[in-house]
This record gives sequence, structure tokens and C-alpha cells, in this order.
Amino acid sequence: MAKHNSETVVAVPDADRIAETLCGSLRDCALSIDTNRADQVLNFGDGRAIIKANVCGLHLRVEAEDLATFFGIRSLLQVALSRALNDQSGHLEWHTAGDELSDMIGRRAGRTGRC
Repeated sequence: MAKHNSETVVAVPDADRIAETLCGSLRDCALSIDTNRADQVLNFGDGRAIIKANVCGLHLRVEAEDLATFFGIRSLLQVALSRALNDQSGHLEWHTAGDELSDMIGRRAGRTGRC
């Protein structure tokens, strides 16, 4: 696991489209973008961003070995998301990540039947 990591959950409509928009706007900054069933992983060399879309919103996770890369990737994600959502506040509440990509939105949706 990377030395520095954090994650946030953003409730957005049409999360799949927003995830694609984020990847498109960060394509030139990332070394590569890998997509599996549920996640899109943006590789920045010494760090990475993981974007997971589900019916209730986006789950964003940043992992990096050094602090400068960590904050750089996080800042890129925040700016790209603000532009994608046409939201100028740019404020996201980040939390230290656990060992695995958690899915707080998905668990809540499963428990309550709604977002």
C-alpha cells in the first residue's frame, strides 16, 4: 500500500458519465488509464487515482509514495471534478483510506435501498 492515501465520496447524478469526463480531462496528465469492471485507475508514476462510479455517485481514492505527488494528484482530481460538475467551490472532504477501496455509498444503498 502507498505511504499516502485518502478517499472521498461524491454524490453525483450520472456517475458513469462524470467518471468518463474525469478520465478524459486527465488523460494528458496520467501515464496510463486502466479500466476494469468497476474501477478506472489513472497511473501517475509515483502515484495513482482510482475512480469508481456506482448508482449513487463517485468514489475517488488517491495513493502516492511521496507527499508532493499525493497532493498533486488530489488537486488534479478536485479541479477536474469541479469543471465536470460546473461547481466552482472545488471543496471535497478527503479521509484517510483503509487497506481496500471502501464503498460507503454502495453499502448505504444496499442497506437502505436508496442513495
